[in-house]
Amino acid sequence: MQTSQDRLKLKQQRTIKFFIEAAREIIEKEGIDAVTIRKASDIAGYSSATLYNYFDNLPHLVFLATMSYLDEYHAALPAYLAKCENSIEWYMAICKCFSEFAFADPEVYELIFFTHSDEKLEEYTHQYYDLFPEKVVQDWPRPFNQFFNINNMYARNRVMMDYCVEEGFFTTEGTVDFLDVSLRVFKSILQDVRSGELDRETAVSLTMKYYFQLLGCYMLPGHDRELERVMERWS
Repeated sequence: MQTSQDRLKLKQQRTIKFFIEAAREIIEKEGIDAVTIRKASDIAGYSSATLYNYFDNLPHLVFLATMSYLDEYHAALPAYLAKCENSIEWYMAICKCFSEFAFADPEVYELIFFTHSDEKLEEYTHQYYDLFPEKVVQDWPRPFNQFFNINNMYARNRVMMDYCVEEGFFTTEGTVDFLDVSLRVFKSILQDVRSGELDRETAVSLTMKYYFQLLGCYMLPGHDRELERVMERWS
C-alpha cells in the first residue's frame, strides 16, 4: 500500500522526467547549447520557476538528459569483453569501446564525464539510475557492474586497474601515474575531436597507440609477449 510519502515521491519523479524528456528533445533537434530553462519548461508544461524546485541549475538538467547517450555504449561493451583473457585485455577492450562512442559524441561525453565536480558527478549519476532503474544491467559480472554507480573517469579506470594489480601486471604505485597520464591524454584528444582538429577514426587510433605506449612504460617487466598479443587484437 502506497503511503502519502510514496505518492509524493512518484509525483516528483514524474515531474523530473518531464523536464528530462523535454531537454532531451531539444538536444536531439538542436544540440546541447540550445537547451534553456525557458524552452525545457515550455515543452515540459511547467513554469521556469518550477524547474528550480527539482534541479540545482540548468547544467544539472542537461547532465541527466544526456545520460541516456551512455545506453548504447553500455549495450555494446559486453561484446568487446566476451573473449578477453585477462585484466589487461579487459582494460584495453573497454578503452577501445569507450573511445569509439565518446569520439562519436564528444560534446556529450565531455559534459557527462568532465564538466562537474566529482561530488556532483556521483550525486547526479545516482539520481539518474534511481529515476531509471531499468537502465542498470543487472547481470554484468564484477567489476563491470560497478560502472553504473561511477561517472568519474579516474574512478572507473581505477576499478579496472585494481584487477591489473591483482593479476600482477602493475604495482599499485604504478597505476597512479598511469591513470593520471592516460586520462590527460584522453581528455586532450576528446577536446581535439570536439574542436574538429581530429576525426573519430584518427582519434581512436591515437588513443589506443598512446595507451599501449603507456602500458609498456608502466607495466611490470616480463609481460612483453602478453602486451604484444593484446596490441595485435585491439590496436
